[in-house]
Amino acid sequence: MAQTYKILGQIYPGANTLTNVYVSPASTNTIVSSIYICNQDSANANVDLIVRPVDSSLSNNHYILKEQLVDQADTLILNLNVTMNADVILACNNSHKTGEAKLANLSISAFGVEVTED
Repeated sequence: MAQTYKILGQIYPGANTLTNVYVSPASTNTIVSSIYICNQDSANANVDLIVRPVDSSLSNNHYILKEQLVDQADTLILNLNVTMNADVILACNNSHKTGEAKLANLSISAFGVEVTED
């Protein structure tokens, strides 16, 4: 088995749009060791983090985080060691709750290992 340590994905998602951070390739298992969610704004942010199979519609059982608060000018570091089979999506949504001033600027980075058969 070949193991490749890498940056799995880095995104700057748009407002209220579910965006793929990483999609595990066919014939590849992946371990997402850490996820960094950086709020680059002076306003608080909320983030959803989702893991789901490519062929599944989004449902409540796919959420790792739901409307998780990320304070202004702060970084949320997750060391989850999420295992993903082939054809699984890691996605996020940058949103803001009612009453908040604006949508904050979030960037999301995922790091891990891809494991493939030789």
